Amino acid sequence: DFMKMQFQVGEIIACEAVPKSKKLLCSQVKIGSSVKQIVSGIKSQYSPEEMVGKKVMVLVNLKPAKLAGVLSEGMLLCAENEKGELALLVPEKDMPAGAEIC
Repeated sequence: DFMKMQFQVGEIIACEAVPKSKKLLCSQVKIGSSVKQIVSGIKSQYSPEEMVGKKVMVLVNLKPAKLAGVLSEGMLLCAENEKGELALLVPEKDMPAGAEIC
């Protein structure tokens, strides 16, 4: 199943808190020439303002799902430590939005 997953670099071009949610952020993520809306539970670790402009690793071929009534079209990849702190996975070098992660 892992081989079916498609990962690409995305650039967050807009981000806002999901209304009535304590955990969720809704990001507009540029991946190549398209933009996907991705909802993620990282509000405790990141503000919407600091998300904009970040290059992140994205799982792009998930079936769209609604989270708190908001459509999500992918998943941002994070690591979590023993304290529950999250860190977005970001490319080590400057990569274009849409670059394939292999």
